[in-house]
Amino acid sequence: MIKGVSPIIGFVIVIALVFVIAALISPWAFNIAMNATNQTGTTVMNKIICQNSGYDFDTNYGTNGVNWNFTGSDDWLKSKVVNTGTVNLYDFSFEIEINSTIIKYYNVNSTTQKTKASPLKPGQSVILHAALTDDINGTLTKIKILNEACPSIYIEQDI
Repeated sequence: MIKGVSPIIGFVIVIALVFVIAALISPWAFNIAMNATNQTGTTVMNKIICQNSGYDFDTNYGTNGVNWNFTGSDDWLKSKVVNTGTVNLYDFSFEIEINSTIIKYYNVNSTTQKTKASPLKPGQSVILHAALTDDINGTLTKIKILNEACPSIYIEQDI
């Protein structure tokens, strides 16, 4: 007859297994916890910084800060914006409404785009220009300008 393992040796083996499993899982769990913490911290910091951001249309330019030409095949859209906040802004894009329903998105041309390396600083203004790849048919009814520095902060104008 084979006798069982003594309870003390069995207890030691179980404890050793628990430590081995913990040693294998700990780095993975630590990595997940650190990534979650860093992402949450970055999101919170970005929201705090963006509370001080702001920009607006320069109403002395075009029609309430917007100028456009939707005739012919070379359609374009321009808008002059002023950074009214205390945060550098960059990577702008347009969202437009045609006939109050169709929404289209356009990136700003690289020649007038503000980048993270060369942002729109507080107090500065810029004329953003987009060459529209579509032949726009209809009436421009609303324009929204978004930015990547603070995506939750945007401006919009009814035309």
